[in-house]
Amino acid sequence: MRRIHAATALSSLSLAILTVAALPLLTGCSTKAPTTSTAQAAFGTADLPSRRVRIGADHTGGRIMTTVEVAADSIIKAASDPDVRRNALAWKANAIPAIQTTTHHPDPLISFVDGWVLAVMMADYFETGRGRDQFGPQQPVATHAMRSLVSGIESDTRRVLEDAGSDDYQRFYDFVHDWAERHPIDNDLYLHRTAAVFAADVLAGQQIGGLSSLGTMEEMALDAQTMARAYLAYTFKTVLWQTQLMIESMMDTTLITPLLDSVDRMAITSTATRLLEATPDMIASERALILAETERMLEESLDRTFDMVAGERAVIMAEVEAMIAREREIIFEELGAMTPDLMEQVEDTAISVIDHVLLRVAIGIAILVVVLGLGWLIFRPRIRAA
Repeated sequence: MRRIHAATALSSLSLAILTVAALPLLTGCSTKAPTTSTAQAAFGTADLPSRRVRIGADHTGGRIMTTVEVAADSIIKAASDPDVRRNALAWKANAIPAIQTTTHHPDPLISFVDGWVLAVMMADYFETGRGRDQFGPQQPVATHAMRSLVSGIESDTRRVLEDAGSDDYQRFYDFVHDWAERHPIDNDLYLHRTAAVFAADVLAGQQIGGLSSLGTMEEMALDAQTMARAYLAYTFKTVLWQTQLMIESMMDTTLITPLLDSVDRMAITSTATRLLEATPDMIASERALILAETERMLEESLDRTFDMVAGERAVIMAEVEAMIAREREIIFEELGAMTPDLMEQVEDTAISVIDHVLLRVAIGIAILVVVLGLGWLIFRPRIRAA
């Protein structure tokens, strides 16, 4: 079986640490604010909100990592062959960083599909691929775990799509299995051709940035925090596993036989013992540095986000003020055009009202004169008699 060399372990460890440290910078990026993601709109799955797809992608990534860790630990506990135990340790140490990278693409649909693809690839790798003999008698542990994982992912995906009224499950199933078949895993680092390249042309044609990004700042910050938590949950485990691999590689007699021929074996044993004694302190120191750097970069990214929000708010307020000013000018112009007609109508109405009032007054006066005349005629004889 293929052994993992110290240089490979160091490179994988460095990649994991650098990936975690770079995650908070993603919140400073600007994206559009549609309800569905770019890939969803392009691939016709707009029935599901992008937030729902992102949650599904994060859940799938955690599910794959947990399955790999539990299966690898089961193999390590049950195996008596040191090569099998080392291969199981290398599986979880190398596969989990690959899973983290795969399931945290900026587009949630790509993250979910890519995680699904990687699960199928690993299942094929341990069943019929180059990894079919890695775990000896414990090989069924890995194959059963991965096939059960794939079955669970596909069952949940079918249910969610059917509940959303979508009939796209078979199309996604065919794409995932076809991609996994055409691009199988061929290395112990679980490096693979990501399905994200399939969507590169679609995503490259989309506009990014602008005022529409304002509505997704909170979601972007939440995504960054979720990714940071996912990476931190396994970073320290990955550091420990990679350290163990590095130490085992250093102690591998097939690799250091030329050195053992010229150096006293006891000196090497003593050096290895001191290294093992110093390993906990090294891990604790690295952990403290990673936590401090991650916290600092998160604070910086949040500050940049707030500054961006303030700038976008100022731009929006300026546009609103300009819009109000234009509307006011239009209203005044329309009122100015309507004033002559209104004045003419008011003048005609006023004359009509005055004529009506004068007519009523004249009628009233006439009635009063008639009443006074009748009264004079009626009461005149009495006045004379008195």
